[in-house]
This record gives sequence, structure tokens and C-alpha cells, in this order.
Amino acid sequence: MSTLTFTSYEMPAASLGRDNPLPDLGGVGDAHAKIVIDEASVTPEESKYMGWGRVNTILPYTIQDGYNRQKRKRAFKAAVLENEHLRATFMPQLGGRLWSLFDKDAGRELLHVNPVFQPCNLALRNAWISGGVEWNVGIIGHTPFTVDDMACQTLTFSDGTPVLRMFQYERVRHLFYRVEAFLPDGAKELYVRVRIDNATKEDTAVYWWSNMAVDEHEDVRVVAPAQKAFRYGYGGKLAKVGVPYMTVEADKLQGQVARLARENGGTLDWDISRTMTLPQALDFFFDVPKDVRPFIAAPGRDGYGMCQTSTGELRGRKLFVWGMGEGGRHWQTFLAKEGCQYIELQSGLAHTQLEHLPMPGGASISWLESYGPVQADAKKAQDPDWDTAVAAVAQALDAQRPAKALEDWHARAKAELDGKNGKPVHKGMGYARCEKALLGDAFDTAGLSLDAMRLGEGETPWMTLATEGVLPCPDPLDEPKSYQTGAAWRKALYESVLSGKSDHWYAHYQLGVMADACGDFDAARGSYERSLALCRNPWALRCLAMGDLRRGDAAGAAKKLLEAVQMKPIRPLAIEAMKALISAEQYEQALELVQSLPKALREVGRIRIFEIAALIRVGRLDEADRLINGPLVMPDVREGDVMLTDLWFELMAIKEKGSASEENLAWAHENLKPPKHLDFRMH
Repeated sequence: MSTLTFTSYEMPAASLGRDNPLPDLGGVGDAHAKIVIDEASVTPEESKYMGWGRVNTILPYTIQDGYNRQKRKRAFKAAVLENEHLRATFMPQLGGRLWSLFDKDAGRELLHVNPVFQPCNLALRNAWISGGVEWNVGIIGHTPFTVDDMACQTLTFSDGTPVLRMFQYERVRHLFYRVEAFLPDGAKELYVRVRIDNATKEDTAVYWWSNMAVDEHEDVRVVAPAQKAFRYGYGGKLAKVGVPYMTVEADKLQGQVARLARENGGTLDWDISRTMTLPQALDFFFDVPKDVRPFIAAPGRDGYGMCQTSTGELRGRKLFVWGMGEGGRHWQTFLAKEGCQYIELQSGLAHTQLEHLPMPGGASISWLESYGPVQADAKKAQDPDWDTAVAAVAQALDAQRPAKALEDWHARAKAELDGKNGKPVHKGMGYARCEKALLGDAFDTAGLSLDAMRLGEGETPWMTLATEGVLPCPDPLDEPKSYQTGAAWRKALYESVLSGKSDHWYAHYQLGVMADACGDFDAARGSYERSLALCRNPWALRCLAMGDLRRGDAAGAAKKLLEAVQMKPIRPLAIEAMKALISAEQYEQALELVQSLPKALREVGRIRIFEIAALIRVGRLDEADRLINGPLVMPDVREGDVMLTDLWFELMAIKEKGSASEENLAWAHENLKPPKHLDFRMH
């Protein structure tokens, strides 16, 4: 019998901390946002939407960077779908992530289950966790809701099969999306129906990737029905390569693998389906033909493994590997603990994750995904011949999970679930309620009840503006809790200011952020200056400093940020002040700022890194050496960030060769190996 129950899931968890009160004016830091395309292997038609629809800020969302690495037991709310064959555990507080999918018949876990909750800096809003299946929507990168609450309802099909519906409103693209999971009696696969709706009549862009983590082992082979793949490696071009064998030339490699390639006649052939042979972090977007059933699987030596398939709307399939380099191995441990190795199998609307697709005003997209085990012929699934392996998995999938069953369940889900609302069981952020209050009939909730969306301290001021025409004014040293963007909110706030209802420092500050978000920098500067004229506050000072940095005036930015952090000595302002001082080459002033900060801030990893940079550049090498080789941890080190290793190489070049010249830095990179705790390099 199929059941849906709610329980607690306990694990060691780091604190997520408070959201950063500073608006994101520095640009989205997604590692895939700016990729060079190899025009020799990727056609104009294939690259049509690559790079289209990018955004320059994650506003109106706040940044989630207040986490630490001290873990304590914490109970998370869990929703469990179970029948006689499978048990699926979802986490409504973590973006609705499918945390575990357990095969009761085989007694085996199908996903990589992270044993801890440890945010790291890999998502659009910074904080991201590994493991399970994540639902990524709206913008290239990991979803804004990856460690946030989803609104949840329970429903049933006409035959009594329970359904878990998790939904949210994506504020950048103005999209409602819902994830509806069900596990019918007797089913050996979990069904997940996804629907995305454009909430307005304005055209927008859409993006979707379901991101599955599975354990990485030497015998696990990744299989997808494609002969080609779009390959991307950090620091390189997006190019189309053969599957499963990818030929790489020696002059594009470094170190030992380059020497092996030269000994092999100038090239190396890598089997991308065997992930533990790959030396660095790599993305492979499989080019699945339109007339082929899409799937991606990870069978082991016995032919058994996780397999995901879908109806035809979800065409893209991807493999991501961390690679066997020191940096990739370190990232896996940093995200979980020693011994937690995983790879990502992904499924998306487009061919690659470089693409947003057009979505007309009022449009809807719907599809059905299926997650479960596949048992293929072991010998064939591991056969060196790629076509034999693909055919073996495809045949097993067709026998165990016919494509028609997915089509039938998709049709049934649309017929029985659309337009139906169930019992609210968990509340998500409620900015959709604010949008509805402001826009009225111009905002379509796609048949979803907003009862499962809360009005918290972030939403309430905007609801007051939408319903009463007034934006409440907080104390100038209170940290801003939320932001809004877009023409409708800017117009409403501007009219409130003109009427005198909201002619205060905070409204002008928020108008500046709205102008900044849409690139109206002159208007933004004027609003920040008006805010400061009405009341000196650290928030407008900081935003003016960001404008200085945009114009190349690091000294001007440093001056404003020093004043801001003196008014409000908090971690985000201290970090930005240190960064600006280093950029302005004001190293002594940076060291003076460190000494003036409270002890807790001086020990923040990112502040400590800027202190080390300042110490190196004023010649205090022994102090820098002691700090960089000590128990140094930067919890928010960014994916693809090489600041830690670059500083170490700079220090070593000076100590060993007398200066950090290009020649000496090249020598250090070639001959020295940085400490493991500093090495997060992706290539």
C-alpha cells in the first residue's frame, strides 16, 4: 500500500546563519555564466540560446552566506512516500530535495545520501548542499531555494494514491513551479511530475535541471543514449566530443597526464563513462537524439544502478564529475566528510546548462520523470562497446518501466491534479502573496492556493506597500531583511515617496537598489545620496561603494566601506571593506581595520585571507606563513575560486625566489604542491 507520512530526519548540521543584508550588486557568480564556445564543433543552431537570458544579479533574493562548519544534531522535517518496493524521503525545508530513494527489494540506496548538512558556496544565493535530487529552476545555476522552504500540500489521485506537492514562486523569472511526487501501489519507480507556469503575460526565460547525486565507484558506469556530448572543463571551451571516448591533445593537459599523452603519441583517449579515470572537474551534456527515449543511468559491475527517465519534454542529460585531482577530491570532503564520493546525473529542458529557453507570457510546461533501479545484463552494461552498453540499459528500462506508463501517468496527473488544491502541510516564503496583492488579476497563480505561503519579516513590509501604499521605515542600523525589483514595485514605491507616505531614508535606499538591479546606475546613485542626506546609514554607503568599484575607483569604495563598517561592524561589510582596501593596495589600512574588528570577525576565514594578502604585500612573510599554513578554513570558498592557492604560490615564490614575478610564480606552480586544506582548484 502506498503511504505518505511526515517525520523528522536527524543529522549533524552546520548553522545556515542569517541572510546577508547587502543586496547582490556584484553579479551572479555562476561558474557556467561565461563560457567560450568552440565554433568548430558546436553549430550555430546548437548554440542559439547559449548565453541568452543571463541575469546580472540574483536580486530580489538575499545572499545566504552566514553559515559555518560547526555541526550539531538537527531534526529536519521529512516527507516520506513509501510502498512495498521503494521508500522516497523528501526535505521540504531544503528546496523539496529528494534526499533518499531506497530500494527495499534489493536493500540498496539508489542516491548519494549526504550524511551531514553542510552549506558551501556553489549556488546562486551562495549556500548549497550536495546529495539527493535537487530541482533547479529559473536561472542558470543551483536554485534560489536549494536550502529554503517549499510550500507543501498533500493530495490524492481518484484511486487514493497519495501525492506530495511542493511548489514555489521564482521571483526573477516570475514563474510558479510545482514538483508533484507519487509512488503508486506496486510501482518500482518513483514518479515526479513537474509543471512550470509563467505567472504574468510578459515573455520570460525558463531553465530547468533535475540534479541527481549517486555514489562514485570504480565499477560504476554512466550510460546515456548519445554518441556525442558537449564537454566543458573549467578554464576551457565548450566543445562537442565523442561518447564515450574523448580524445585530448597533450598541449591541452598539464603535469603527469600531459607526459602520458606525449608518450602516447600526443593524445589521450578518456572513457567519460568511467568517471574515476577523469583527472579534473568536467561537465558532459549528452546530445540525445529527438527520436530516442531519454534516460541516464549508473549501473555497477552487476548491472544494477540508479536510472532516471522522463517524458520527451525533458530532453537534456548531463554528467558532472569532480575529477581525480586534489581540488576535486577536497571539494567532495568539504561538502560532506571523508569518503563521500559522488557524481551528478542531470536532466534538463535544454541540451546544456548554458541555455535559457524562451517562455511566452501565460505559458505552461509540464512533464513526468521516473526514478528507480534498473537491472541490466551485467556483462553487456559494462561492455567496452558503447552501443552494446546503451542497448542493454535501454532494453532493461523498457522492460521494467515502459515509456507508455510514463505517458499515461503524466496524462492522469494533468487531468486529476491540475486545478486541485490539497491540505497545506508546510509553508514556504510568501513573496507570491505580495505580488498578488500588488498586481491583482495580472498575476496568475496557476490554480495554486497561496495558503501554504507565509508572511514573515521579509514579506510584511512589501505587503504593507502593496495594500496600504506605505513602506515602513526601520532604524538605520537595522539590517535590511528583503528587497524587491521590477517595474511594478519601483513604480509603487516611487509613487509612495512622491505622495509623502514613504519619503524617508529607507524608501530612497530601496529605490536605489531597484534602479541598480536594472542597470539604471545614475538613478541608483541619486537615490543612495538622497537616502544618506535624510539619514546617514551604512547600507546606502555600501551601495555607493559598489558603484565606485564598478567605475574602477577602489580607493573611493574603500573609504565609504570603512565608514559603513565602523557604523555597523558586521561580517559582510567587513569582508567588502577588506576586499576594497586590498584592491586599492592600501595594505597597512587593511591590517589596521583587522585589528579594530571584534575578535569573532577577525577569525572569519575570508577576512583572514585578505589579512594574509596584506601581510605578504607589506613583507611580513613569517606572519603570513603562520596564518596560511595554520588551521585556516574559508567556509564560503567559491566553486572555481583559486584565491587560496594563488596566495600560497605568491608567498612561496617570494620566499623561495625573492619575488612574485611571472617567472617565479610559474616556477612555483610547476614545482610546488599547495597544502591540501587550501586546494579547491577545479583544473
